[in-house]
Amino acid sequence: MTTTERPRNPRGQGASLGPEIVAAAGRILDREGREDAITLRAVAREVGISAPSIYAHFPDRDAIVLAVIDESFTQLRLFAQHAIDTGPQDPVSRLRRGCAAYLAYAEQSPHRYRVLFGGAKTMTGPPTTGDSPGLRAFAILVEGIQACIDAGASSSTDPEGDASALWAGLHGCAMLIVDQHVAAWDGVLEHLVTALARLTV
Repeated sequence: MTTTERPRNPRGQGASLGPEIVAAAGRILDREGREDAITLRAVAREVGISAPSIYAHFPDRDAIVLAVIDESFTQLRLFAQHAIDTGPQDPVSRLRRGCAAYLAYAEQSPHRYRVLFGGAKTMTGPPTTGDSPGLRAFAILVEGIQACIDAGASSSTDPEGDASALWAGLHGCAMLIVDQHVAAWDGVLEHLVTALARLTV
């Protein structure tokens, strides 16, 4: 089977291939369900370019996987933020909706979620330093707990530490959803958020 080459980019627009390469790798992950399905040859075939053309944008396959991880963290953050911004705007409701959206993202995008926290090139816990898509996603939890503290709805004195604990609980539920196909439990989620965010209302 032959691969149809994509039209050559106009002069000066070669940089536009970078996002296409990342998007193609993401589609492969979504379709195949395995991080190791993302290979240079597979990505090149998906985009419609030769494999060596990728090196002008990414030094190796691992860099592409890391870019997919960053893209997925951004998707997770936007997904959660949309849920937070839709509905009652009291801090407790916002925090609960954001946590529910976290589990919904894992359920809807299980292969991406698994790579975020279980892939060969990813982290083993919530990001707490630097400036990255992962940190910006984690910051939603910290900000949510801080808003509850400011409103007198949480007894927490360490919003970042409690956000890390809440993330650990959410991650455990998410992995049950992703790996064991267990449905999200509203009652468990409510108890989890109440306990780990130290909610008082």
